Amino acid sequence: MKRTLIATALAVLAFAVPAVAMELSGNVYTDASQTISVAKGNDFLIALPSNPTTGYSWTARLSNGSVEDEGSAYLAQPVARGIVGSGGQQIFSFEGAAHGSATITFSYARPFEKGMPAAKTVVFHVTVN
Repeated sequence: MKRTLIATALAVLAFAVPAVAMELSGNVYTDASQTISVAKGNDFLIALPSNPTTGYSWTARLSNGSVEDEGSAYLAQPVARGIVGSGGQQIFSFEGAAHGSATITFSYARPFEKGMPAAKTVVFHVTVN
């Protein structure tokens, strides 16, 4: 189911991209101020704006085993031919693994700059039913 969910989201992204930000459909979350509620065994995606051409990328840290990290992928925003360095979204896939609550803390940093604080930090709250 994980691969199908990611493939579906990426297919949607490839065909439905507005000028400013890409939109995903289904169980895709972008707003950390809203608690994510998911049934045990179900997958969900979190999409965050990203631009790896700057050296920055998001990493996810889970608070406990209620949520399982299934990986991430980067999808560049389509731009005119010859334009380089544009951003896109880093899309993370998770599964509600066990009943309970968890937090997912995302840090946007340059992995090669050891000891430097993250440029951005975002925390999502998840309830697995």
